Amino acid sequence: MLFNSSILDVTVGLVFSFLALSLATGMIVEAISSLLKLRASTLRQGVGQLVNDPGFTALAKDLYEHAAVNPRGSGAGRNDADQPAYIEAQQFANALLDVTGMSPVLASTEATDTTSPVGALKAAVDANVPPATNAQINQLLTGIINRTLGNPAELKREIAAWFDNGMDRVSGGYKRWSQITSVIVALVLAAALNVDALRIGRTLWDQPAIADHLKASGSTLSLDDALTEMNTNLPVGWPQGFLMKAGATADPVHITRQDGLRSAPGWMLSALATLFGAPFWFDILQRAVRLKGTGPAPAADEKKI
Repeated sequence: MLFNSSILDVTVGLVFSFLALSLATGMIVEAISSLLKLRASTLRQGVGQLVNDPGFTALAKDLYEHAAVNPRGSGAGRNDADQPAYIEAQQFANALLDVTGMSPVLASTEATDTTSPVGALKAAVDANVPPATNAQINQLLTGIINRTLGNPAELKREIAAWFDNGMDRVSGGYKRWSQITSVIVALVLAAALNVDALRIGRTLWDQPAIADHLKASGSTLSLDDALTEMNTNLPVGWPQGFLMKAGATADPVHITRQDGLRSAPGWMLSALATLFGAPFWFDILQRAVRLKGTGPAPAADEKKI
């Protein structure tokens, strides 16, 4: 029977190890990202590429000097220390309407009840985003004006949708960096803490009672709790510490090449498991512990009176 079997014990132990390693890895990667301001710099680069102004000398500079895009900025654009890490699509659309001169045209049209602002909107775009210097964005905005017939709500909706689509690609690049960095950090942690998934699995298979000491939190699990549980109840870590002396007169305990070669596949497996993220492993752990603790549900009565 699967319930309370060695298979389930091995699953609980491995998932707990992956959870603890994922929590530690996520914290370190986020700290690196915050220290280097990678979210803000990646977003800035993405906006510059989106509007064909990577040097921030024209349209991108104007957008980053707008308070809707950079609310904490001083209006100095490139020299601001506080660059936005996120830009809301509707706010970007508002800023683009302002810096291209379309907002005054729309306001003037509504005030004078002009039937069609299309011509005036195109003229504003040509003046602020000349086709000679930025033909692609000029063509994009002119096409949006033609399709929406100058309707303000539709204009904003299409600009916001275009921005979201462009930012999806930017976020994809950031996620790739995050995944590569996560694997590297997790591999270093797995080696330093000797979180060998294969060794843990073999030990739990031979001694399933080890997993009985692991406990799942009801809703959240802190990094300290996870690492304490893993260090106390799972076969991780190095004997007598990592490159430390076993006693006052003992020689240092060095990790040999054979130790590394033997444990490398397990470390790599543990590192790759962190790509699923801590929420994934926490959900699996809750399910496994609940299954292990309750066992099979009794069969329901076929007839009830």
